[in-house]
Amino acid sequence: MDLHMNRTAVGNLLQKESSPYLRQHALDPVDWHPWNPEVLAKARQGDQPILLSIGYSACHWCHVMQRECFQDEDIARLMNGNFLCIKVDREERPDLDDIYQRAALIFSGQGGWPLTAFLTPQGEPFFVGTYFPPMDRYGRTGFPGILKALARGWQSQRSKVEEAAQSLTRAMVDWGPGQAIDLAIQPQDSAIDQKALDDAERYFFAQYDAKHGGFGSAPKFPCVGILQFLLQRSTKKENLLDVLTNTLDQMAQGGIYDQLGGGFHRYSTDDQWLVPHFEKMLYDNALLAEVYLAAYQITGTDDYGRVVREILDYLLRDMWHGDGAFFATQDADTHGIEGLFYTWSIQEIEEALGPEVGSIVSEYYGVTDWGNTEDGRSVLHISKSLSSLAEKSGLDEGALQRQLNMARQELLEERKTRTQPFRDEKVITAWNGMAISALAKAGAVLGEPCYVDKAQQVAMFILENMWLPHGRLHRSIKDAEVSVAGFLEDYAYFVRGLLDLYSASLDPVWLERAVEIATHASELFWDEDSNTFYDAEAMEELLFRPTSPEDGSFPSPVSVMTRNLLQLQNLMPDTMIPDQVAATLTKYLRDMEEHPWSFASLLAVLDLVEMGPMDVFVVGPRDDGEYQRLLRVLQTTYLPGSMIHGARAPNGNAHLDGEFWQGKSPIEGKPAVYICYGNTCQPPVTQAAELRSMLCHLHDRGIPAQGV
Repeated sequence: MDLHMNRTAVGNLLQKESSPYLRQHALDPVDWHPWNPEVLAKARQGDQPILLSIGYSACHWCHVMQRECFQDEDIARLMNGNFLCIKVDREERPDLDDIYQRAALIFSGQGGWPLTAFLTPQGEPFFVGTYFPPMDRYGRTGFPGILKALARGWQSQRSKVEEAAQSLTRAMVDWGPGQAIDLAIQPQDSAIDQKALDDAERYFFAQYDAKHGGFGSAPKFPCVGILQFLLQRSTKKENLLDVLTNTLDQMAQGGIYDQLGGGFHRYSTDDQWLVPHFEKMLYDNALLAEVYLAAYQITGTDDYGRVVREILDYLLRDMWHGDGAFFATQDADTHGIEGLFYTWSIQEIEEALGPEVGSIVSEYYGVTDWGNTEDGRSVLHISKSLSSLAEKSGLDEGALQRQLNMARQELLEERKTRTQPFRDEKVITAWNGMAISALAKAGAVLGEPCYVDKAQQVAMFILENMWLPHGRLHRSIKDAEVSVAGFLEDYAYFVRGLLDLYSASLDPVWLERAVEIATHASELFWDEDSNTFYDAEAMEELLFRPTSPEDGSFPSPVSVMTRNLLQLQNLMPDTMIPDQVAATLTKYLRDMEEHPWSFASLLAVLDLVEMGPMDVFVVGPRDDGEYQRLLRVLQTTYLPGSMIHGARAPNGNAHLDGEFWQGKSPIEGKPAVYICYGNTCQPPVTQAAELRSMLCHLHDRGIPAQGV
């Protein structure tokens, strides 16, 4: 009997199995066999290589690969014509799963489900992977290319394939952590030009100012896109972390940071972060709060957490719209003099604090008789270490820190009596989206529910005042009057904020709104012919439709929208999202290679594609202590590009795939965490310590916070 004539009009051989997971594949056009001695004997008798697929019913990516590959007639013909195809339920056969997961770890450093292994007729693996897409994506070879390459290898390089299989089998028997072997046959896999990412690192190193931190020379900007790119890469490379921490330390100690009131000014006019342009922008502060928060997650350094709190407290104190949003900017000038509100003389310091304390504070903050501005006034910055000042003053460091904290509050109160800089009281959708992200993330990481509450207020303000039923966002609002239609950046950053708010609150309503608005954004701004997002809707009065893939004052809206879609593609399988992500990155890859400074944010998206999407589910009663500990581990871990989901699937948006949440249930009544990462699903975890250990070992992914 022909091995490939086992599918009847109503299905293949799996229809006779008791496993619900195997029966889910009974109608695939693939001639699936269950694992048993008879089918292995057939493989040996027919000298047929085996394609082994292992999964389980709650594995989301198993269902994705079924839908994309195993139910595709053309792909099924390639499978049936070249391999004997076997399906295994890992919950029925954990022994087989253990064996071939070991092969996956040795072969590629990563296991998980679905597991896809290619075996000799004797069951020895010669190529092992997990999920494969139905076509080439992001530079990765799709499943048809894998099938063709391995079939050719089996026919034309049989001895090398068998040698590789024997080598891998020996390594499995002698398996130990970190084992690696040389394998003879692997299909081409360019992995979306890892070279572009490595070259960008080298470029930023060349631009790095090792003495003062930051990149380039005066005037010096924070360059959030570059910082975000390096943050993602720093989880794997300690030298990048040194670049980041030096830069963030120098910025926080410099005059670009408001040492009394918190928050960052626009940029530094010199290369030392000393004398800024004093304007304060909502977008700078929201984005930098996220950067410092990520640094806090990675390093556990308390000063980074302090800076985050100070930035957000400044925004809530000085930039808060009473109805629940943030104003746009504060001017640099007062009475026509730039920085007058923020600068000091020694006399003013001593009048406010007294000569003795004033002298110490002036020395700490670098206030001198000659100043550091054109008018002889001083921009406050940290000019002395606490230890050196304590030694000089004769105080212990704890007492000195308390004295400085009290002096800071007194000077802040004194500063409030000055004429305040003008505040632009527009509420801009994009910039408030950035603030939602910063507040939501900070609330989760720092354990400050009040920040999450404020993020929800901002989201509701925009939805109630600036989102219309016909699917449009407005750009801004002032005094209850909305302005023009929103641009791509408004949609992109607001969706970004809603996704971060969803992960922080686990309230599915925010995911529903994010998907709804992202769908409208694709309809309004995506152009299939040019493979990019335009900045504005198509309007007759425009000479041409602009697009902004390059970073400007903040990460480009094209990069933010692409990142949003990358995270949503797992939840929305019946959309064009993967095509849009791949097309955008392909279109701008050459630009990323040639102009990394301008394309740092798209490089960061490229890096997220390299790591693979990550969806985490936390299930069980939320008032359970272990549930809270599991959630705390997840929310305090730096997991770029990830989304955290609760057990409840949103039901208010038809685009969302409810199957994504299926099978995610407590384990024996205990709260559990399910992780789908890089198109594979990990076994559920029920203990916080075990979860922390798993996150530490995920390939190219997050670092649990060191002290959070």
